[in-house]
Amino acid sequence: MNPNNSTSISSSASEVLSEAKQTAATLADKQRSNVANSIGNAGSAIHRSAESIEGQDPNIGWLTHRVADRLNNVADYLRGRDLTQLKNDAEDMARRHPALFLGGLFVAGLVIGNLAKATQRSSSYNDNGESYPRAEDVPEADQPELDPWPSPAAQGETL
Repeated sequence: MNPNNSTSISSSASEVLSEAKQTAATLADKQRSNVANSIGNAGSAIHRSAESIEGQDPNIGWLTHRVADRLNNVADYLRGRDLTQLKNDAEDMARRHPALFLGGLFVAGLVIGNLAKATQRSSSYNDNGESYPRAEDVPEADQPELDPWPSPAAQGETL
């Protein structure tokens, strides 16, 4: 094998790897920015909700504003860090507080799972551009609704 040929293959491979890393970093940075914006928008929406609650119960309004402030702080934190800093911060947090870190991952998994289910349900209604259920998806009034988790007694079984 020609030594010059292996050098050119090696340099081509490193160029491709470098380009792939740059593309991945750009996509991840865009996602980080999108997540930060979504969290910031949620914080703003919660602030607006808190303003409407304040008249009914000032204590709950105050608490709701604090939650919104925390969300805005998280959004600012994400906007102010690059991916390497976020990774280092997560590693440091996991080392210092492993139970809290694992609990946070568990909660995040539940939230993401529920969001995925809700998105899937809403997209099934919006396949044809409709924002409401189709008639064939709604049970008729005289038909009983099926229980997805029937009890043994409902199935005629005895315990």
